[in-house]
Amino acid sequence: MQFGSAISHTKTYHLAEMLLMISILSIASFQGAIAASPPQPQSPIIPISYSYGGYPRIQADIKWGTPGQSPIPTIFDTGSPSFWVFGPKSTINDGSDAHYVQGPCNKTVKTFYNWPKSTSHSKGGPTKPKGGSLSYAYGGNGKLISASSLINDTFAFSNPNFAKLTNNQVALADYAQITQLDDKCKIPESDFDHSILGLAPLSQGFSGPSFRDNLRRTGKTRSSSFTMWFDQQPKSVKSPYSGAAVFGAAPIRKKYIGELVRIKQDYPEDPYVGYYSALPELTVTSIRKPGKSVKIGLADSSVKRCLLDSGTGEDRVPFSEKEIIKATGLIHLQVPYVIAWNGTCESIPRTATFNFTFAGVTKGKSVTVAVPIRSYARGEFDGIPGYDTSKVCALSLSGDEFGDCTLGAPFFTAAYAVFHDDQKQIALAQGGVSTRTGDSAVGIGHLTPILPSSNIPNSV
Repeated sequence: MQFGSAISHTKTYHLAEMLLMISILSIASFQGAIAASPPQPQSPIIPISYSYGGYPRIQADIKWGTPGQSPIPTIFDTGSPSFWVFGPKSTINDGSDAHYVQGPCNKTVKTFYNWPKSTSHSKGGPTKPKGGSLSYAYGGNGKLISASSLINDTFAFSNPNFAKLTNNQVALADYAQITQLDDKCKIPESDFDHSILGLAPLSQGFSGPSFRDNLRRTGKTRSSSFTMWFDQQPKSVKSPYSGAAVFGAAPIRKKYIGELVRIKQDYPEDPYVGYYSALPELTVTSIRKPGKSVKIGLADSSVKRCLLDSGTGEDRVPFSEKEIIKATGLIHLQVPYVIAWNGTCESIPRTATFNFTFAGVTKGKSVTVAVPIRSYARGEFDGIPGYDTSKVCALSLSGDEFGDCTLGAPFFTAAYAVFHDDQKQIALAQGGVSTRTGDSAVGIGHLTPILPSSNIPNSV
């Protein structure tokens, strides 16, 4: 998820204070709420999914507390660093298309972490962060979140075949302000994010808490690293993709094909947050009559890098849409104004792909991640007047992006990705090839630790 800023402030929802909230950066301290916890017998594993409909992104369905409460869809976000969830008595405000301006619609959050009902939360309950309430901003400051307290607790998952994770620190959010028109306040509160688990390194000037930092401080991981991948694409285009993420380790049994290549990275000037690769090459071929691959040119040659962001629901690339359409046989719709397949989503060939090739840091090495075009057919535009899904399939892909490149959730369905902060390494391989690893920890198999002083295991 593209991340604006995250800051500390004294909570208020008036315009002047909201402006002040965005302009002042500080770092919050979180040590007080972390209790001692013995190392867990296995590296932490989180099952992840990518659903159909709405604006889907990579998510985990988390059940907070003991006993486990109703699952909360939690955005699994490599593009932001902080971990928050709505607590009791939370409000979502929308209805204004102006930034930092309250709208007329206030919605009570119905699905939240009800910490008083849990028997496993940290002793004494929520604590106040030093410096005042925490705030987070996403999407160019179009989504503002305020959290007045911190707490630690156990969480489990909708899938009971994965072990619970204990003593997780999270910010308890109580207010969200969304820059979005909402005619007659009809948009349900369930359409908005209720929790975000940020995975990016916690950079200076950004508030936590950091889920991964907490794992390391409490001895559950030995390095600041994680591995994530998805199984093979589902049979039906409307079925969810399933996968897993492992923290501080990687599976011994390969969940990818080909080589695991440490790729070149290219970061913007500070301040920034997230993981950036050097700009890959894009090649495609005709979808109906596959043949020789065609390299797609750039619409904006000034773009040198791509943000790897599982919290964004689209791939937004600086490559020429005109060339993409000519080479693949895709079309461009007017309603919605996006690239599309000329047929139903279900009729997209399973073998049709967009191929992103990344340069490796090792001389002579590169890796190609072939993303199924079906991964872009996720129902983002379903329900728009004038869009007929029985004839065409709008894709969550935009070309001709100027000054920007983001590889989001569709890309991650096909990438086996390892992030190793201690060594400042990112390694990619062709994923989307394993089976049933999203079903249980047993299906993932044994793990090998990622050590702080070593390269990513089995990478070149």
